[in-house]
Amino acid sequence: METVPARRGKATPLKQGQSIRIINTHGAQVVDTWAFTAGMLTEFMSMEHTRATLTKMVPRVGDGLYTNRRRKILTMTEDSSRGDHDTLMAACDSERYILLGVKEYHDNCTDNLFAAMQGLGLTPPECPCTAPGYLDTR
Repeated sequence: METVPARRGKATPLKQGQSIRIINTHGAQVVDTWAFTAGMLTEFMSMEHTRATLTKMVPRVGDGLYTNRRRKILTMTEDSSRGDHDTLMAACDSERYILLGVKEYHDNCTDNLFAAMQGLGLTPPECPCTAPGYLDTR
């Protein structure tokens, strides 16, 4: 098992049939997750398309997560999160923190995605909406 430090990201290539387990070890922060089609970074997991395909706001165990081309890219096989999944919020970025009044640089999900993908020698064309992070409702 690999631990990713807080406020950082990790990109891992997966082949069809492989799985990945994401464990949030420290409480109430969102764990943002993206998936891209190998060799075609313009096809990616899309929460807009997932909601429309599932006809519900929040995916549950057994549900597929779909790409912007309406193809299943992942399946949620287990869910032990303590909160509600967020399929609506855009990934945080520098602009969001500026709007919140932060004056200095703040680590953010968008930069983490690009840094993690760069570690694989890849550059996505955009930062898609993340999933299936969770909002702690305690």
